Amino acid sequence: MQVILNKKEKEELVVKLHQENKTIRQIAEMVHMSFKDIGAIIRRIDARADDDNNDSDLSNKSKATQALHLFKNGKKPIEVAINLDISASEIEDILQEYWVLNQLDELALVYYEIRNDLDLFLRLFHTLKKNKLINQKDILTVLRYAAFDIPTLENRCQQLSNDVLELQFRKKKLGDEVATQCSSITQLEKSLNWYKMEIKQKKEIISNLDQQLNQKIDALEEKLSTQANN
Repeated sequence: MQVILNKKEKEELVVKLHQENKTIRQIAEMVHMSFKDIGAIIRRIDARADDDNNDSDLSNKSKATQALHLFKNGKKPIEVAINLDISASEIEDILQEYWVLNQLDELALVYYEIRNDLDLFLRLFHTLKKNKLINQKDILTVLRYAAFDIPTLENRCQQLSNDVLELQFRKKKLGDEVATQCSSITQLEKSLNWYKMEIKQKKEIISNLDQQLNQKIDALEEKLSTQANN
């Protein structure tokens, strides 16, 4: 049976888990509270601890506390990891905690959501920055295109792709028909050339026959003329 804690008990549990060096994400999963509420409690207890130990040496503090102090002083995650010999996953958790403590709760949540695709978001950011589109109006325009126009464009692109495939099919079909017609024309040209040769040969035969006939007619007329004279 799950125990339901009141607000005070939840705050006490948050403090206890924080003192056990649990990350804010771990605390959120265990206590079922938002990063923002957990951050507010931790900031409050850390502020009291700073008042009580304002001049204390950080060397006797946990590595998480030392890391937060280094982040506060502008150190990069890789520098903190090297200085404190902390793994990348631990640095990631502490960095998110640092954001929450600085009231950047949404940044921590967004990073947790997109960390596996962070390089794509950074490419998008640098593209927008390169094209001087880093302002509210331009970002809203990009979001509008992403939310509404991109699906429409994707559908249009799909339709155009289908149209291209259809045109390619029709082009191939027409190409086959043209090839068939060209083959028929070639055959007809061959037949036409053959008939032309046949006609030429027949004409030559007819011409020879005409010549022979004329010769015979001339010979006959000459014979008849000779007989008539005799």
